[in-house]
Amino acid sequence: MKKYNKHNELEGKKSIQIVDLMKKIAFKVAWGIFFGLTEQNEKDNKMLEDFTTAVKGSFAVPINFPGTTFHKAMKARARLRERLSELIRIKKGEMELKTHDNFLTRLVNLRDENGEMLEEEVMIDVFFSMVAASHDSTAVLMTHFIRHLCRDNEVYNKVLEEQEEVEKIKGESEDGRVSWKEIQMMKYTWRVARELMRITPPILANFRQTTRDISLDGFDIPKGWQILLVPAGTHMNEKIFEDPNKFDPSRFENSKQSYPPYTYVAFGAGPRICPGAEFARIEAMLVIHHLVTKYEWKEIVANEPISYNPMPYPAMGLPVKFNLKNKH
Repeated sequence: MKKYNKHNELEGKKSIQIVDLMKKIAFKVAWGIFFGLTEQNEKDNKMLEDFTTAVKGSFAVPINFPGTTFHKAMKARARLRERLSELIRIKKGEMELKTHDNFLTRLVNLRDENGEMLEEEVMIDVFFSMVAASHDSTAVLMTHFIRHLCRDNEVYNKVLEEQEEVEKIKGESEDGRVSWKEIQMMKYTWRVARELMRITPPILANFRQTTRDISLDGFDIPKGWQILLVPAGTHMNEKIFEDPNKFDPSRFENSKQSYPPYTYVAFGAGPRICPGAEFARIEAMLVIHHLVTKYEWKEIVANEPISYNPMPYPAMGLPVKFNLKNKH
């Protein structure tokens, strides 16, 4: 897969909205990995807008009436379905050629116990779920990372020092790219990311269904009931995280966690933990590395509030002034 060039998005610009930039990066990375497409045409570029609209509808009151968020989401999903159907047909035609090896190709080649291909609607639902899981959660993390570095000089300097060391090691390699070895060096940067996700989880809540009768803290919960899991219930609990309102990456300094199991749930926990957690870590670390080592930025709007619609993004898109550190 060709490397996504962030300079195309930033070239010649003195200011940019970080939320839009992070969404574009996350979407294009997912688009390339899952679909094997690195060059988007006009149809594909519009898919991000439709995808964003469809996600909003997932959290809206299901009233399918013109003008409502849910109605707009259904229209957007229909357009997404049409484009995905087109891509599936293309991949079916390439099956014998085996020119690509990506998630969509493998999904098209998958067979059930009777040797039958999956129904197209099932493929589309799987794909929509995969892109949804890999897009906004990562974009939220990267946005809040950039936002925090604008405001905290101490953290910024520590992250910069670590990333400059990575840049030095990377420059000594044959291809000059960040490898798994360099990702593993970004220990402090990842601790900052984990603390950001503790204070502002990308996913504010999630549903789970009980598979048997259970008792929890004196409450009896029957089998089949829906439970709403809200990460803030434990993330901001002072009995679990001391002084929870304080930003403190050192909470995650020890390799052995100092908090009880199932209390830090930025990616969920247990057998239902997000399977893309490691993917999100690598993507976020790569983006932060390139931005920190190549650019400087400053917030344009002071004290910009966070808007939950439904993901926690800065209300005005986090506009910043950008400067290129060096030319290469």
